[in-house]
Amino acid sequence: MSRYLTPSKIVLLALIKVYTDGVVPSSAAIAILSFLSSNILPLIARSSAQDCGSSGGSSISIEQLQSATIPHPSAIPGRTVWDLALKQLWSINSLDTLHAFFDGLGSLLEKSSGESHASNDDLTPTKPRSMQLSRSSPFGTFIRRSQLEFTKHQFHDAIKLWENLISYRAPTLAFWKRRNPAADIYSFDSNLNRAPFGGNGDLTGIVYSGLVGEKFKDANDSTQDMEALCEYQIARMERWFALKSYLKLSVCH
Repeated sequence: MSRYLTPSKIVLLALIKVYTDGVVPSSAAIAILSFLSSNILPLIARSSAQDCGSSGGSSISIEQLQSATIPHPSAIPGRTVWDLALKQLWSINSLDTLHAFFDGLGSLLEKSSGESHASNDDLTPTKPRSMQLSRSSPFGTFIRRSQLEFTKHQFHDAIKLWENLISYRAPTLAFWKRRNPAADIYSFDSNLNRAPFGGNGDLTGIVYSGLVGEKFKDANDSTQDMEALCEYQIARMERWFALKSYLKLSVCH
């Protein structure tokens, strides 16, 4: 089980990237931000016990992402926020692009004072993003924590996260093919269409054996998620016992 990073956290990061790209219209902004906030803020701070119990933890499923984003059209004609979120997910099509995804998250944040001074000394112009997040905001903190955790990953941890993402994302292939007819069963890894693979199912089966099944049953839960869920349940029990004690004292007096 991963210490912190899971496929659902990559989904949230991808959706934040869609939002900061400036392609979420104002009519959909509140709904998208509410979805992000309810899943990024600590589980213990959520106001609704029903929301916490609905997913069995702080992780989200692909179905939850779809239901939260597909009703909202984006600023790109003919595309919903769901389409753009899928594009972000399927653009991570190799272990190398997974590293590039996390490396690029820094561009979503406002520069620190040190980075600002360094950029002033850099003569190479860079195109600013349409929106950047405060580094101390909830979203900014989540991005920085995710980047830090990924840099701590050993090679086998990164491989495990990559395989978990493939398994997690697999049910969306049909939706992705509607917008991208060239997509096929090997689209999850761009290297599979190159030599020596070239669509060779036998070699693919060797490299990616066992991607579906019990091995990935808990792929979307991290130890941090489990700790947050336990803290939430303990807090609920403490409030219940405190209320019970108060009622007993009220009856006695």
